[in-house]
Amino acid sequence: MRRVNYTPYLLLAGFLFSLMSLSSDSVDRLRGTSVRMIAPFWDVIHSSKVWVASGLRFATSDALEIQQLRLENEMLKGQIEKVKEWLLFEERIDEQWERLKALNRHDEGELFWKEFFRRRSEQSAELIDLQLQSLSARVVFREPASWSNSFWVNVGEKDNEMLGKVIVAKNSPVVVGTSLVGVVEYVGRKQSRVRLITDSSLVPAVRVCRGGEQNRFVFEHLDMVIKSVETREDLFSEEVFTTLNCLKNVLHQEMPDQFLAKGEIYGSSSQLLRSHSQFLKGVGFNYDFADEESSPRDLRMGHILREGDLLITSGLDGVFPPGLRVAFVLKVQQLREGATSYELEAKATAGNFHELTHVLILPALVTQLDPYPPLGA
Repeated sequence: MRRVNYTPYLLLAGFLFSLMSLSSDSVDRLRGTSVRMIAPFWDVIHSSKVWVASGLRFATSDALEIQQLRLENEMLKGQIEKVKEWLLFEERIDEQWERLKALNRHDEGELFWKEFFRRRSEQSAELIDLQLQSLSARVVFREPASWSNSFWVNVGEKDNEMLGKVIVAKNSPVVVGTSLVGVVEYVGRKQSRVRLITDSSLVPAVRVCRGGEQNRFVFEHLDMVIKSVETREDLFSEEVFTTLNCLKNVLHQEMPDQFLAKGEIYGSSSQLLRSHSQFLKGVGFNYDFADEESSPRDLRMGHILREGDLLITSGLDGVFPPGLRVAFVLKVQQLREGATSYELEAKATAGNFHELTHVLILPALVTQLDPYPPLGA
């Protein structure tokens, strides 16, 4: 009778047990190493540019040449996207700068308005400073099991060393333009993992912004629609063009912002591949306590929250700077009997998260000891 050798099974069980016993930091390092190895091939696989027929064992020289051209084309497209992102970034900085100058030109007589515009000026200046320090990053990998909740970008500790200061750090906000995308939760040597706001574990503190910033958000999208309609003969007409431009002129009028209900927002807990990641849920929205913007407001007055309101970061969570766009309200749930706050449904202002290819990493708000002092210091 042949004797069964259990040694391989014991070794396998020991290996699996050791993997289960690893700390979260060790697991993150292993995942980071895996991503670093997979990232060079991910773009090609994800874009479905490379295909292999099941019946072929050897690729012809023509096929190899075509594949090489496709790879070079993908690299060029990536570089073009990066240039476009930087051009848009420059435009947004210019917009922020113009807004800052406009705020500083206000000469209001009342103490309330003086303080109001002072706060807006300081907030705009802080955002400009963060954006000027930001680092452009490219999405290099998405894990199928958490496709709508996180992705990996191609920056890490090595980039901090090259810059001589820490930009990519745990809790660094991640944005597209002035819209919040997520936060850096792990920093590797060359890659970092970003947790998206569409994940249920990330809960930014937000508040309603109604008025000027709300109009600017609509204006930006309307301007894009007008430019698209002008190039479409099947859509263009003088009546449509006149109506859109009239609406554009109305939205372009400068008006102050109203800061109303405060609450929290989070994404779906779904881990499914390509779920509806841009939709968010909001909880705890009320204005029960006075702040620097206004005195308390009654929950049932109906003025503190409505459909179409823009939600921006309030800064109360200590992670995200105030003033970043997060979402706009799609539906306000009916207030239940005895409830002390509203719940809502919203859509992220960053657009479709599945199509994101480039993002900006802002410095973390938490001040940490800089491990990379300037040369000669």
